[in-house]
Amino acid sequence: MPLPRKWFTCTPVRFKGDHTFFARDSGLLCKGFQEIGIECRAIMPGPPMEGDQVDDLIRTEYSNLEDADWWRSLRGEGVVFYGWGAGKYARIAHAIRRAGLVLVSNMDTAGIVSILNGISSYSGNLWRVTAGERGKSVASILHFATRLVFAATVGLIHTDWRRAQHLKQAHLIGTISPIALDHIRKVCRIYGGEALASRVQLIPHSNASYMIPDPTLPKERLLVAVGRWDDARVKGTDLLIATAQMVTECDPDLVVEIYGQATDGMEKWHLGLPPKLREQVRLRGIVPNIDIKRALQRARVALCTSLRESYHIVSAEALCCGCSVVGPDVQEIPSMKWFTDGPFGRSAGRTATELAQAVLAELSDWDAGHRVPDVIAAHWNAILHAPQIARRILSMLDQPQRCGKSSI
Repeated sequence: MPLPRKWFTCTPVRFKGDHTFFARDSGLLCKGFQEIGIECRAIMPGPPMEGDQVDDLIRTEYSNLEDADWWRSLRGEGVVFYGWGAGKYARIAHAIRRAGLVLVSNMDTAGIVSILNGISSYSGNLWRVTAGERGKSVASILHFATRLVFAATVGLIHTDWRRAQHLKQAHLIGTISPIALDHIRKVCRIYGGEALASRVQLIPHSNASYMIPDPTLPKERLLVAVGRWDDARVKGTDLLIATAQMVTECDPDLVVEIYGQATDGMEKWHLGLPPKLREQVRLRGIVPNIDIKRALQRARVALCTSLRESYHIVSAEALCCGCSVVGPDVQEIPSMKWFTDGPFGRSAGRTATELAQAVLAELSDWDAGHRVPDVIAAHWNAILHAPQIARRILSMLDQPQRCGKSSI
């Protein structure tokens, strides 16, 4: 009689192992495997932390992650390893392979990971991120130049060679958006030829199965934004404020709900709004994920204002709840083009005027019946729900031409 299937997800970083961990990334995919009837536990370095969900979690010494005998002792079938393809975790990848386990290496990245992506692509990405986060100053130029020179010299050995050693161990290399897939395939083709590039496949981040429309909650004239607003330059806090004010000035029936810790500047801005706009714009603060779900179930549109994102989980959750999405049309958020393609939203220039115009156009499409929540949700739930991601991984591994049966 064959042994029951047994999988693991693993992150080499010591996070809290509570309910928040199992609501995203490796923890949520662990739950996805469980939902399709496959035994699965998440693995993280110890020691234990308060709130750990011990039934679903294995804590171990970091050294064990680099020990093939330890992995072999688990008697599992495979591991989805959330190690970013990083060279510093290559020893873990080698240990998993030496133990005879299937290795799926997840790359949580927008895809421009190396100067091997192309000098123009890499330098453009590096400068936009540097200038966006640090401003356009002499210090920023020096920082940019230093990183560019490093990538073109020492980085080819220190970063690229070590990354290649990690990725060559993987049966599958998971990327989280179609554009990132193209970028990573290009680099892997240089690392290991077509044999390695063919292992790179689209494996998006998982969404929880409870992220679905609620037929008892009709779609309101509601725009939702969720973010770490204290990370102002990356999340675009000032851009969010300006966009929210523009859309509410143009649409007196629109409500904007902003979730996440409000900064002092946001609260001061909110208090200074005219009474009518202050009623329309609501700062909700940090709330449980269940409240985010209900907000997305009520909303018509979700807004992203970030400078860069490898993925943008909130936009994916919004789609699964039947919202359309508006976000910046920038290379540093490659998932946005995917999320907004077709009847699912709009991408626009990363300015308040252009994003506000895109939001208003989306609301017009909702008014005209061109946005249908059940259609939006059905399309994305079939792709992004955690059980579907688990099934996708297993299906790909059943196709030999898509996975490496031995290291290159």
